[in-house]
Formats: sequence, C-alpha cells, structure tokens
Amino acid sequence: MDLEKALAMMQQNLGAALPPVMEKIYEKDPALFANHLAGKQFAKPEGGALDERTRVLIHLAVSVALGADGCARAMAHRGRAIGISKQEILEALYIARFAAAGKVIENAEAVIDELE
Repeated sequence: MDLEKALAMMQQNLGAALPPVMEKIYEKDPALFANHLAGKQFAKPEGGALDERTRVLIHLAVSVALGADGCARAMAHRGRAIGISKQEILEALYIARFAAAGKVIENAEAVIDELE
C-alpha cells in the first residue's frame, strides 16, 4: 500500500481525531508506519467475520482499557461517523470498565489468600 495514500485516507476518515503520533511516525519512521498498517490489515481483514461496527466497538473498548487515548478518540470519532449511537459507544465503555475491573479482582488473589 502506498504510505502517502494510507495517511491521507486516515486523515480523511479521522480528521482531528487522528492521533498526532501517526503523522509523526509516518514522517520519522515510514517502516514503522507501514508495519502498523500491516497490523491493521491483519487484525481487520477486508471481508473478515466481523462487521465494521463491531470492529470499531471492540477497538474502542480495548483502547480505553489499555489507556490508548488517541486510539480511543479515533475510534469514537469513527464510530459516530459510521452511525454507531452514543448508547452503543457507552455500552462498549461499560464492558471495557468491567473487563478492567476483572483484572483487579484476579490480581487480588494473593491478597485474598493471605486473609485466611
């Protein structure tokens, strides 16, 4: 894929929600930018089993859970652009919050064991 066209498409699709780091990576390390695009194509293949709405909601939830603010903002923007409702986005956030809380519970096992 032509990297310049890929960046232009990202800018068109995400506008101001495009994480600034993407343009910086494009300028300073085109190989890393290309690798990131290849990762996207692997994770979100054309004609894959999941529809675009589902992919965006998953990407949004995981981004929030991992603290990837730029990706989360970009996916919120993308979601609204493709017609995902405010309530659907909020529900994805609730799921991310619940999943993250589950990690805290799992991490607490050693502490709980010590309470016996």
